[in-house]
Amino acid sequence: MHVAVTGASGRLGCALVRALLARGDTVKVLELGAGVPASLAGLDVDLVHGSVTDKRAVGTLVDGVERVYHLAAKVDLNRDRDGSVRAVNVEGTRRVAEACLARRIRMVHCSSHHALELRPLDEPFDETRPLALQHKCDYHRSKAHGEQLVHTLVREQDLDAVIISPGTLTGPWDFEPSMLGRSLLDMALGRLPVLINAVTDCADARDVASATIVAGERGRRGERYLLTGRAIGMRELATTWGEITGIKMPRTILPLWVGWCTLPFTVGSARLAKRKPLLTPNMLRASISPTHISFDKAVNELGYAPRDLRASLQDAYDFFKDQGWLTPH
Repeated sequence: MHVAVTGASGRLGCALVRALLARGDTVKVLELGAGVPASLAGLDVDLVHGSVTDKRAVGTLVDGVERVYHLAAKVDLNRDRDGSVRAVNVEGTRRVAEACLARRIRMVHCSSHHALELRPLDEPFDETRPLALQHKCDYHRSKAHGEQLVHTLVREQDLDAVIISPGTLTGPWDFEPSMLGRSLLDMALGRLPVLINAVTDCADARDVASATIVAGERGRRGERYLLTGRAIGMRELATTWGEITGIKMPRTILPLWVGWCTLPFTVGSARLAKRKPLLTPNMLRASISPTHISFDKAVNELGYAPRDLRASLQDAYDFFKDQGWLTPH
């Protein structure tokens, strides 16, 4: 099958491209830069240069393909001061969806668990949660509006689209590295004397990629599928990571309210040192999760089978080690 992928060099994208190539698909990818990203190096892909906000580039990407996986997003938990987060996550989605609609191509749209209302935290979290259209974080809000746009085009113009909503991703091929990847590296390198009691729902990028392909094949039009893992607290995550790395993890895990109290100092000192702060308001907002997450719909309809978290973290460790990132500089 001839397929196209936006956001192919990203956290999920590079896993998806590898899975598509492994099953014999011909893959076109859309990339901003002129070169080949490290995450796609050595892979047999047809590279189209341009942005998802560029109608001509998107048209070139989707011409001649049978399916489009739209994963491109600008992931930035800072304020969207220049409007680029909304431009990519909402208007870029519009460009891709309209191109698919014009050519009658099925589109798999990658949304996010953070595009949905997380609260109430003590009730089951599943696909029935409403979109977080008023979220305080510009990124989360943009993902909600991007998904809303897809639903509208499905309903009003018969766009053939299915939505996947991944959680926090782990496993190998974290080339960026991601926010979780940076945290794991910081713990392994002793850069975090204390931890904040965050909760997340880790899933292996390879498992999410496999389910994304199945969603394109047999996912129901207009439906949303949560591709997450179970909720896990920082203590369990750090303990498991410590056992894998053989490195002593911080014993002190502070509640989230301490992070909020120390935020002015954290942000102020980082600004003076001209470096990224360890914590921001939106990082703290992203550090909460419902205690019960149900991905039964994806299990039943897509055969989604998330592997054990320890196995994913072990492969993440091996990847970081191969990259030479676990040696202090």
